[in-house]
Amino acid sequence: MDFLKKLLALGIVAAILLALAAYDYARAQDTDIEVVSIQPAQVVADPNQPVLITLRATKHGELAVGDTISALVKGQGNLSGDKVKVNEDGTVTFKYYPYTYIAGMFEESDVVIELRNISDSVFIAIQKKVTVTIHVGKPQQSSGGPSMGDLFGE
Repeated sequence: MDFLKKLLALGIVAAILLALAAYDYARAQDTDIEVVSIQPAQVVADPNQPVLITLRATKHGELAVGDTISALVKGQGNLSGDKVKVNEDGTVTFKYYPYTYIAGMFEESDVVIELRNISDSVFIAIQKKVTVTIHVGKPQQSSGGPSMGDLFGE
């Protein structure tokens, strides 16, 4: 009988956790993050030429004013900040600094930035993920950054 009580208690706890996760999952489905603009349109591998990524965030069809959007770069480069609050007009802007082009090491590539509205979760961190892919091309001329020769003394 003791075993059945423990099993019942464990089942109740599991059901509560599942219900909390389902609630957060349902809330996340009503969130949308869309790209408004990426400036400049041609992104090159030069950290001295930052890229402005402007997004619009909505929740339940309304602007998600005051919510916090987080961003994570999956690849090379950095953001000026990884969490930004949504403005009164429903937009948020991240500044992405591309990596330095180094032939044979950091060349042309696609960089993926993962975005989430982290204000959505109430109980368990379940947020809808949106990704933006930016093609980072080779710069026309070197910005004076390091070369392979600088790195390895060739």
